[in-house]
Amino acid sequence: MIRFQVLRMGKATLADRVKIDEIDAKILRILLLESRTSFTDIAKACEITVTAVRMRYKRLWRDGVINGEKMLVNPHCLGYRHIADLFIISNVEDDKEVAKILESKPYISEVVGPFGKYSFFGKVALRNLNKLHEIIEDLESNQIIKHVDALIWAEAINLEFPQNLIIKPLDHQKDQKNNHMPELTNQDRAHLEVDEIDRKIAKILSENSRTRFKKIAEELDISSKTVIQKYNRLRENLLTLSTITLDLNKLGYKALANLYIKISNRSKMSEIYSQLIQIPNLIVIIRLIGAYDLYVAIAIENFDKLFESNEKIRRISGIETIEAFLAPMPPSWPLNLFPSLIENETMQPKYWPTDLNTKVTK
Repeated sequence: MIRFQVLRMGKATLADRVKIDEIDAKILRILLLESRTSFTDIAKACEITVTAVRMRYKRLWRDGVINGEKMLVNPHCLGYRHIADLFIISNVEDDKEVAKILESKPYISEVVGPFGKYSFFGKVALRNLNKLHEIIEDLESNQIIKHVDALIWAEAINLEFPQNLIIKPLDHQKDQKNNHMPELTNQDRAHLEVDEIDRKIAKILSENSRTRFKKIAEELDISSKTVIQKYNRLRENLLTLSTITLDLNKLGYKALANLYIKISNRSKMSEIYSQLIQIPNLIVIIRLIGAYDLYVAIAIENFDKLFESNEKIRRISGIETIEAFLAPMPPSWPLNLFPSLIENETMQPKYWPTDLNTKVTK
């Protein structure tokens, strides 16, 4: 059974959509999968000139379709093996005071609300899972916070599926590659020893993935060769997806369907996962430990598409229940959750928050 709840929606309209052609869509597709792709290579793939690529790229920025160039960070490599979602319940009349409490906590970030039956939702990144109990106890020690639920991520990498996003008027069926369930290796979870220069390079690229190696070398007063060597090491471990970020409202997507899925038999997880990621516009999937087994995010154009996705999911054998919430599209996707973990250890508080400062949005 699927039960939908509609969260507070934004005021996006059809006028927000930017008109793009097939070449624009192909440029976006290429850069979503590898943001450091050269204009020369893009020009060859699109069969246009380098100058034309550059002009289109600048226009997509100017129109707000592209709004960032990021490298996503694997927190496991920095020793943060445990990411958890926190769901906070309080009385409506206490929301402003609870918001102040959450703003004062350095360990919780990306706080938004309301979220279904919950007043607030946020994330924590931890080295030691025992700290999660301390955090929950700390929050619930406030009398106006009635209850805190937690869902632990089974992994914090290979979560985004930009190849699943339909960018019209590109022929998605022709363009889409086969998706498969990523297999985590020990290397994926291994702690990576990084020095100060490693951190500075990773920080620069997590914020602007197309930064030229020569510019990084000049900024850090080291050789370009050193930057390239360190980049190759970091790119295999710490820096995962190299991508642009998009305002999906500009591409016609008006809502994000957030689905929390309970599976009847976890031995069928791989099979169910593989079927889910075949669904067009399913752009995020996270395996969970707790009351639910999977979190799925689907970009939604309209209710017809929502019903289509709903029907595809209902046909998947082994799904027991789904709790679903419709929410406004985030202003930028893919989300860049963990770059602040790159900062030098001496600069970090006891519990270090993820990418966004603790800002409560109601």
